[in-house]
Amino acid sequence: QEQNDFDIVACPSYIELLDEMVVLNTDRKNTAFILVDPPFRLAPSASSLKAWMTNSNLAPTNSEQGLATLNEYAAVYYPNAFASELTGLDVAVPASHVMLRTIALNDQVAYPWFAPAGTRRGGITNATAVGYIDDEGEFTAVALNNGQRDTLYANKMNPLVNFPGTGLVVFGQKTLQD
Repeated sequence: QEQNDFDIVACPSYIELLDEMVVLNTDRKNTAFILVDPPFRLAPSASSLKAWMTNSNLAPTNSEQGLATLNEYAAVYYPNAFASELTGLDVAVPASHVMLRTIALNDQVAYPWFAPAGTRRGGITNATAVGYIDDEGEFTAVALNNGQRDTLYANKMNPLVNFPGTGLVVFGQKTLQD
C-alpha cells in the first residue's frame, strides 16, 4: 500500500475548496498547514482587503465575495504574483505558488517551525512581481506601502512585498486565527 506524507495543503486559486481542505486536515489530526489564496481581482485598497477578510459582504461560502472560514492551521498571503512559466511566457500566479517554494526553501535553511518570513527566510525566488488583476484583466504590480501592510496584518493577511534593494519578501506570519 502506497503512503504519501505531506504537511502542506493547497488548491491554488480555488478559495471555494478551503472548507474541504480544513476537513481533510482535521481528519488528519491537524498535521498540515493550509495555504489560502486571495482572489486575483482583490484590489489593494484597505476597504476591499478588510471587506474580503472579515466577510462583511456575508458570503455564505468562501469566494471572491468574502472569506467565510477561519482556521488556525491556515494562512492567507497577499497579493498574488507574476512569474514566468516553463516556455518563458509571463503569467499571473496565485500567492500559494510562491509560498510553496518559499516554505520549501525555508525548511532547507531553518527548522520547519520557523516562519518563512522576513529577509532571511522569506525571500521569494520564483516571481518577478506581486500584484492583482485590474478591471481590464491586466496584471497590475503593487508595491504595498506601510499602511497597506498594516491593514493586511491587522486583518490576518500576510503581505508579500517588494523592498527596494532586497526584492520580493514574505512579510508576515499570521494564521487565520492569530
